[in-house]
Amino acid sequence: MNQPSSRDCGQLSEHQQKLGTLHEECPVRAALDIVRGRWKPSILYELKDSPRRYSELQRALPRISPQALTTQLKQLEADGIVERDVYAEVPVRVEYSLSTFGATLSDVMDSLESWGTSYLAYRKNSQL
Repeated sequence: MNQPSSRDCGQLSEHQQKLGTLHEECPVRAALDIVRGRWKPSILYELKDSPRRYSELQRALPRISPQALTTQLKQLEADGIVERDVYAEVPVRVEYSLSTFGATLSDVMDSLESWGTSYLAYRKNSQL
């Protein structure tokens, strides 16, 4: 397997979060700001176990538009949660994976999945 040849970080500045005082003063808000977005939790879930190519992510999330997937991946990369590895092959191969720090979200995502399953059962049983 070829090693990644480069990481394109030059265009990430437009996707970096704007940190305000509320973000800095509230750790819960800081965490939610990172995973906030229609598709970010699903992307993180797909990357939880192994690196994925862009096309694999598109197949796993068929309702996401290519533009939304690209934007959300760039935002997660700018926040240091996802890494983008470009391999010098023909054709070029690009893989996305959780960064070392991003992998620490796996337990949080597992807990959210468990809570969400319980909540859906609760809603179904209580007919809210």
